[in-house]
Amino acid sequence: MIPVPKEIVWDYAVPPEDERWRAQRLAEFFPNYGRDRDTVQFLLTRLADLKIPDENKELIRMYARHYALPDAA
Repeated sequence: MIPVPKEIVWDYAVPPEDERWRAQRLAEFFPNYGRDRDTVQFLLTRLADLKIPDENKELIRMYARHYALPDAA
């Protein structure tokens, strides 16, 4: 499970374990949080489901290309 920094879960005593929730929360704060390779891969695999602007999705793809991740096109 991808960890969610405590700084972005101020509204929860314990962050939900739901992966879709974690992906959405990380994406909302990207690139301030979640720039590491594992988190970018996690976000990339859920990119179609994320409710964020297209520009933010492209930024995630740019990081994925930087890490040479598959499906980063």
